[in-house]
Amino acid sequence: MRLFGYAVRALAIGLFGPLALGVLSTSSMIWTASAADETCCKEGDTTPPTELVANVPKGQLHNPYKDIAAVAEEGHKQFLRPGCNECHGGTGGGGICPPLTQGAWFWGNTDDVLFRLITLGSADLEKQGYKRLGYGSVHAPMPPMGMTIKTSDDLWKIIAWIRSINPPGSNPPDKVLPQE
Repeated sequence: MRLFGYAVRALAIGLFGPLALGVLSTSSMIWTASAADETCCKEGDTTPPTELVANVPKGQLHNPYKDIAAVAEEGHKQFLRPGCNECHGGTGGGGICPPLTQGAWFWGNTDDVLFRLITLGSADLEKQGYKRLGYGSVHAPMPPMGMTIKTSDDLWKIIAWIRSINPPGSNPPDKVLPQE
């Protein structure tokens, strides 16, 4: 029900511009950083990734799984479903796309950036103001996978697995932050 309220707010802002914020500010539908902390990124969240990206401000997406080893196996199972392993290889070692095992982060490696990159793909991530930080041997774009991955929880588990296969010390979540 809460996400319905956020969708109404987004629609109102889209139709009526920033003035809609004044009307909605007294409502329980207003989205703030504190609301993001209260509702975003909980274990077991069934919200579709595209919905979470649309409703949570930049920088506010954080993986609820602190113990990545505990959910890495489940994340790998999600990764093996159609979409990820065909390009990145079943073990994340690469294929027609960059390997996920080398600690290279072309868009940054915060939870927020990874979640948005996988959900939106690189073209839409760039449209939102994110800058590509580098290129590996593959210059192809990342396709949007947000419609393929059913829940935010599934995507957080995939991200946990990706972090589990990187070399030690190469993937602290605060290593690279996108410039605004």
